[in-house]
This record gives sequence, C-alpha cells and structure tokens, in this order.
Amino acid sequence: MGCQKEIFNPTKGNIVEAVYGLGIVRSENTYHATAAIVNSVEKFYVTEGQDVKEGEALFITDQGSVYKAPFDGKVTDIPVTISENLFPQSLILSLIDLKNIYLEVSLEQQAAMRLRKGVKAEVTFEFFRNNKIYGKISTIYPQNDQFVAKVLLEKWPIGILPGMSADVAFEVARKSNVTLIPTKAIANGHIVVKRNHKKHKLKVGIGIADEEKTEILSPELSTSDEITIP
Repeated sequence: MGCQKEIFNPTKGNIVEAVYGLGIVRSENTYHATAAIVNSVEKFYVTEGQDVKEGEALFITDQGSVYKAPFDGKVTDIPVTISENLFPQSLILSLIDLKNIYLEVSLEQQAAMRLRKGVKAEVTFEFFRNNKIYGKISTIYPQNDQFVAKVLLEKWPIGILPGMSADVAFEVARKSNVTLIPTKAIANGHIVVKRNHKKHKLKVGIGIADEEKTEILSPELSTSDEITIP
C-alpha cells in the first residue's frame, strides 16, 4: 500500500508577502587612528574596551602629536605597544560609536528591485526570538556588485553590538479575504482537486505567497474542494 497523501481544503484569509535578508549591525561612526609618518606611541591615555568622550585624548606620539576622540565611543583595538616602531598607515587605535547603529541587510537582486525607501522591516535577533523589532529602510544601494538595504530600527534591544546578526523580513504586499492553499500543493503550475468525487488536474493562476500559503487567482475554488498534496 502506498503512503496516504495529505488533503487540504482551500481557505479564505489574509496573506502578507515578504522578502528576506540577513542583517549585520553596523556603526554610523568608526575611527581608525593611523601613523602619518615613521614614529612611535609615547603614551596611551586609554585602554581597550574603555568608553571615551568626544575630544578626550587617546594617545601621544614621540613627535608630540596628541590624537583625540572625534566622537563619543568605545575603544575596540590597540594593536601596538609603546615605543614600537610604526610606519605610515600603521593602525594605532580603533574607536567605534555604539549609540548610532543600523542594520546593513544583504539582498538578492530580485529582492532589491521590489524594495524602496520607507518599506517596513520586521527584525529578529537569535537571542530575542520571541521579541519582534520593527524598523524601516532608509536607503538601498549597490556595494561591490551586491545590494544592500540600510535599516533603522524604532528601538534596539539592550546589549546589541556592531557585528551581531539578525533575520530581516520586508513586507512587500498584503491582501485580505483571498483564496489560499498550501504552497506545497502546487506542482509545475498545477494542482490536483477532488470535486464531486472526481479528481481534476487544474492549471492555477497564483497571486502573492508567504512561506506556507499561496493566493489562488484562478480557477475559482470552493472551501469544500479537496486539494491533494503531490
């Protein structure tokens, strides 16, 4: 005996179509202090992980140049030591702004074409799965032959840091009181319907879809029809 196939009835309901992307938390402001000439650091006034205020001294070189914080932030990296010989462009210290952050969401080309500034975003962080967070796209732009949406959130969970990731869903369409069937019931643009004790293979016109259900535009289906999952 073969396995019994799943049977579903069409339903009337609401559906939201969304496109998805992976978001990475980024800071609006980062500062990398580098050596301008061959020199060394005479003294550091801060340590890694320290919070600093705009204008606060960070370090002084053996040439007497004092480097100051260009904004409020946290020192994230000091890869050199005092008196170490430094060459031009050598990284001395990194500072990041933890207050002004956003989500950088990578998109497929098809998804990017359907989105625009102002589209709503639903954001889920791995460690806050039951806490939906909402925001909007502020801009979409190409980056190294990829497509990126910059998303600003209404409120950030406590503890979020640059580099953390989140799942992002963008709403692109919404319909009410439409005919819905399981998406998995559609095979090559057709469905199998049992009606009046007879099975029919019907070609369907489809509308929008979510992760589980698809809107059927044609033919007209009854909630008493039985849809067989292939």
